[in-house]
Amino acid sequence: MPQYAIPHIRLGSTSFLEPVDYVPGFRHAAGLCEDVSLLVMTVGDHCQYLISEEDVREIARIADGEGISVNIHLPYEHSFETEDEARRMLEDVTKVAERTAPLSPHTFVLHVCFPSLDNVLLGPNPQKLGVTLEQRELTARALDKIAAMFPGPEYLAVENLESLPPDFWDVWVQDSDFSRCMDVGHLWKDGWDPQDFLPSWLAKTRLIHLHGMEARPKATVSGEILARTLPETPLRTQLRSLFGPAPRDHKSLHNMPPSCIDSVMHTLWDAGWQGVLNIEVFHTEDFVRSHETILRSYDRYLARSNAHA
Repeated sequence: MPQYAIPHIRLGSTSFLEPVDYVPGFRHAAGLCEDVSLLVMTVGDHCQYLISEEDVREIARIADGEGISVNIHLPYEHSFETEDEARRMLEDVTKVAERTAPLSPHTFVLHVCFPSLDNVLLGPNPQKLGVTLEQRELTARALDKIAAMFPGPEYLAVENLESLPPDFWDVWVQDSDFSRCMDVGHLWKDGWDPQDFLPSWLAKTRLIHLHGMEARPKATVSGEILARTLPETPLRTQLRSLFGPAPRDHKSLHNMPPSCIDSVMHTLWDAGWQGVLNIEVFHTEDFVRSHETILRSYDRYLARSNAHA
């Protein structure tokens, strides 16, 4: 029985709640929740960082013993900006998908990234920049090849990233059979309101990443971020006043205003969403405090429901 759970939604965590290797990290997380995201972020030019077959066998044994499910966060050392980068990305993803297949993952999360566009599309002249037709087509071909490795295309979940408009990935996801990994923390970090996307995204969303923020020293804020020209909204103004223009994310949810938590969680409970909610933090204390924050949100949800009964 998992030590931590939330009502009506399957709760997950990352495999690195402590600064340890793959197996001890997974074992620790598996004792806390119902689903673990195995983070295989890097492979290396010579596969020196690829998770070993022995580690995969041990992780499979742990998952079976705990009765938990597994999803894989695929590596993102490379991008989709050029044919060569997309080829190298495809090679890395293939190695990880083949190596982790014995875990029978329910989802494979992928970053479809274009580093040269980070923050730029949120600047003063976004209409002059963007993904070229060639990049769009080579990315579509690469995604089709990646999805073909899995039991079905829906096993591939494209994650929304910070520093790009939330609808950036629609060209590849919206009319495809791919799924979404909705990263709510990334939306908050750029000041977007998840309520603007939940209605249209939720049906295709297999996995949600939820994490809070904290302020960082102003001296570390890049000029690119300071040059953004995002429209002022009540939520963006509120979050900037709390965390500054470039907050650190993947922090405890207890830092977030209760209204932000409720806006997401109450929508999920109302919808009867059946995916996995991953508290995407990297410290056990942050996971525990985030879990407490979600339970308090559920108390408010029940109070609201009772008031309307």
